[in-house]
Amino acid sequence: MAVFATALILNLLFIPFISRISLRLGRVAQPRPDRWHRRPTPTLGGVGIFSAFALTLSLSRLLPNGENVGSNWGFLIGAVMMFLLGLYDEFRPLSPSAKLVGQILAASVVILLGYTSEFFTPKIANTLIAQIPNILLTFVWLVGITNAINLLDNMDGLAGGIAFITAGVLSYFFWRTGDHGLLVITLALAGSVLGFLVFNFPPARIFMGDSGSLFLGFTLATLAIVHQKQQASDVLAVLGVPTLLFMLPILDTALVTFTRLLRGQSPAQGGRDHTSHRLIAFGLSERQALFVLYGAALLSATMAAIIESMNYWLSLAVVPFLLVAMALLAAYLGGVKVVSAPEVSRQREAIARLMVELTYRVRVLEVLLDFILIALAYYLAFLVRFGLVFNEARLELYLQTLPLALGGGYLSFYVFGVYRGVWRYISFDDLLRFVQAALGSAALLAASIFILHSTDLAPWQGDFSNLILALFALFLFLGLAVSRSSFRLLDRLAFQRPRQDESPVLIYDAGDAGELALRWIQANPLLNYRPVGFIDDDPLKTGRQIHGIEILGTTQELPHILKRRPIAGVILANSAIDSEHCQDILKICRQHGCWVRSLRMEFELLD
Repeated sequence: MAVFATALILNLLFIPFISRISLRLGRVAQPRPDRWHRRPTPTLGGVGIFSAFALTLSLSRLLPNGENVGSNWGFLIGAVMMFLLGLYDEFRPLSPSAKLVGQILAASVVILLGYTSEFFTPKIANTLIAQIPNILLTFVWLVGITNAINLLDNMDGLAGGIAFITAGVLSYFFWRTGDHGLLVITLALAGSVLGFLVFNFPPARIFMGDSGSLFLGFTLATLAIVHQKQQASDVLAVLGVPTLLFMLPILDTALVTFTRLLRGQSPAQGGRDHTSHRLIAFGLSERQALFVLYGAALLSATMAAIIESMNYWLSLAVVPFLLVAMALLAAYLGGVKVVSAPEVSRQREAIARLMVELTYRVRVLEVLLDFILIALAYYLAFLVRFGLVFNEARLELYLQTLPLALGGGYLSFYVFGVYRGVWRYISFDDLLRFVQAALGSAALLAASIFILHSTDLAPWQGDFSNLILALFALFLFLGLAVSRSSFRLLDRLAFQRPRQDESPVLIYDAGDAGELALRWIQANPLLNYRPVGFIDDDPLKTGRQIHGIEILGTTQELPHILKRRPIAGVILANSAIDSEHCQDILKICRQHGCWVRSLRMEFELLD
C-alpha cells in the first residue's frame, strides 16, 4: 500500500501547484450551459494525475525487488502517447479525426507489444487467422473505452470516481493473481486519481481535461486487456468481466449516441444529455446523481470481481441479468426530456426518421431485449431443473433446443400482442397477456420437440424434462412483467422524490375522481403539484392509502390538518360537490392561507 499512499500524497501536493500554473497559462474552462461549474476552473488536472502516477512508478523501483517489478510495463508507452495527445489538445485543440488518428496510433503500439484480446482464439482453430478479429476487437475496445471515459467527464467528480473504482477492482484482480508488477500500476493509478478527486469533487476546483480523461480511459482499457489475457480460457473473463468493469461509460456512450441520432444530431458534438444530466432532470441533486452513478459503477465492477470466483454456470445467468437491468435503466433515462430537438440537415433528418422507424414502429430494441429475456429464462429453467449443477452435455442440450424456444417465444409474443402495449402504462390486462404469452411459448416449444421427436430429428427428447417447460414459462413471465413494468416503477420513484419548486396539495375526494386527479398530477410534472394527502367525507376511509398517499381525514378535520402540515392548496376533484360544501372548504382554506382549485375534465363540442 506504500505505492497507493505515495501516489495519493504526491497528487495532493501537485494539484494546487498545477492549478496555479493552469490559471497563469489561461488553461481555464469558462462557465457554459452544458457544464455544471459556475466559475472559471483550471483544466490541467490530468497533468497532476499523470505526474503523480509516473513519479510513483519510478519510486516503486526503489522498493525491495523493485528492479523486477517493472519488467512488463512496456504497454504503458501507449498510455504516455495518449497523455501527450490530450495535453497537446489542451493548448491547440485538435479535430475529432486528428484525435482518432492519435488514439489508433497509441492502440497500435499496445497491439505491437503483443497485448490483444483473445476472444476469438478458442473459436477459430487457426490461431494466426484468429488474431485478425482479435486485433480488430482490441482496436475497437481501446479506442471505444478511451472515448467513453472522455465523454463521461461531464460532471464534477464523475470520470475520476469511475476511474478510481475501476482501478480498485483491477488492483484486486492483479493482487489475487499475484502479479505485483501490474498491481503496482493499478495502485499508483488509483492513488493519483483519488488525490485528484479531493479537488474535483463538486464543486470542482480543477478539471482533469483531455490530458486526464484520455490517459485514464486508455490506461484502464489496456489493463483490462492485460487481465483478460491471463484468463483467456474463460469466456466471461474474456468478454463479460471487461464489459462489466466499464458498464457505466459504455451505456452512457450508447445512450448519448442513440438519442442524438434520434434527434438528428452528431454524436461527436457536446451536449447536456448524458446520464448525469438525465438524473438531474429525474429530480436528483448533483451530488445525489454522482453517488447514484458511483453506486451503479461499483455494483457492476463488484459483479465483475464476483463472477470470476462464482460458479461458472451460475455466472452465465448473472451477467445477462445485470446487463438487462442496466440497459432498462438507460432506456428509461433516454426518455427523460433534457434538451429540445434542433433544426437539422436533410441527411441527418433522414437518419433520425430511420432510427425512429426502427425504434418505435419496428421495435428493434424491444425485440433484441426479448432475445436476451427468452434465452435467459430458458437457461434459468435448465439451471434450476438440474439443481445449479451444469455440465457440457446439458449446455449442448440447451443450445440445441434454444432456437425452438426463441421461435416459439417470438411467435407467442406476436400472437398474444406483447408488442402492442406501452410500457409506461402497463395494466392488469397486460399482465394477463404476459401469462398467455409465457404459457404459449412453453406450449410451442413442447409441440416443436414432440414433432421433431416423431420424425427422429430430436434424439435428445428423452433427456428433456417437462419441469423445464414449466420453469421456462414461469421465468419468461417474470422477465416480461419486470421489464415492461420497470418504466412505471421508475415513474413512481421519480414522483416520490420531492422537488424544491413543488407545491404540497391536498386532494378532496378519495374515490374514483380523486384517484384520477392523482394520476393526472403525476403524469404532468410541469404542474408542480405534490399531493401529500386526501380528504374525504367518509370517515371509514381515514388512514387508508391510494397509490401510497394517505387519506388524512374528513372536511371537519381539515382545519387541524392545515395547522399540522404546510399545505399550499386544496384541489377539488369531485365536480359533483354542492356549492355550500365548496364554500365551507374555501372559507377554511382562506383562513389558513391556502388556495382552492377545482379540477374539471369535460368534453367540449367544437363547431
